Amino acid sequence: MNSVKHLKELREEEREEFFDSFNLVFCDCDGVIWYPLRDFIPGSAAALAHLEFRGKQVTFVTNNSISSMKEHIEKFAQQGHLKIDAHQIVHPAQTICDHLKSIKFEGLIYCLATPPFRQLLKEAGFRLTEESGPGIIRSLKDLHEAIYGGEPVAAVVIDVDFNLSAAKMMRAHVQLQNPKCLFLAGAADALIPFGQGDIIGPGPFIDVVTQSVGRQPITLGKPGEDLRQLLLQRHPDVPPNRVLFVGDSLASDIGFARASGYQTLLVLTGGTRLEDVQRLPAGHPQVPDYLADCLGDICGADNR
Repeated sequence: MNSVKHLKELREEEREEFFDSFNLVFCDCDGVIWYPLRDFIPGSAAALAHLEFRGKQVTFVTNNSISSMKEHIEKFAQQGHLKIDAHQIVHPAQTICDHLKSIKFEGLIYCLATPPFRQLLKEAGFRLTEESGPGIIRSLKDLHEAIYGGEPVAAVVIDVDFNLSAAKMMRAHVQLQNPKCLFLAGAADALIPFGQGDIIGPGPFIDVVTQSVGRQPITLGKPGEDLRQLLLQRHPDVPPNRVLFVGDSLASDIGFARASGYQTLLVLTGGTRLEDVQRLPAGHPQVPDYLADCLGDICGADNR
């Protein structure tokens, strides 16, 4: 199967070479540490403890803006008995907030995202516009009010928004006709895991707005180029080839990580099946370096 190495099949000396090959771990959460909206995946807490024992830095790179930063930290503490600090979590709402602070942004924001995402921006002191017009469009007058009502904004932010509508996207398009209006995106997954399979992620909706306005957003969630640069800036002393990226998605995690120059470990507890990996031709940009049934495989058979 391509040149992928399965952690469970590594000899003892190969396992030591594996651990000696990286200093920093970027790790996804949903589908890797815990099941989406559910409990910790068996073995994941022990794996994180083992990485700490080995002296590895761990940063969690998540696209889940449905849960707040605080909820992520509480989940680690409650289910994994792990003390994770806010600086260890790279969350799309926080990366966008940090970017806005870095450019001293003070304008009004039109934000298409979840309530926790919007709340984080508000708590940071940013002003968000409210929706204009009726919630349900029943006439052209309603549509006009929804699109053109309200104040002009200085930034449009798009992430996961389960109440997204055509009128909201049209309003974003109108605001972005102003070339001075910032265009920012968080998570840009084409698909996100939910229930028994995948559902449409924010990526296709971001693409619709991108095509309509003819310019690219600053994308500060996976698999955005701007997030790649941010991660490099956060750890300037760690060469990319000394980073291990752990994820469950071939596109959002493995493809993103390989393009960044990281080593990659795919776990099969999330949105990717073994057959998906086996179908990839040799040299494909989404082929992982390592494969594991679950993150607990990092501990080895004697430690799980």
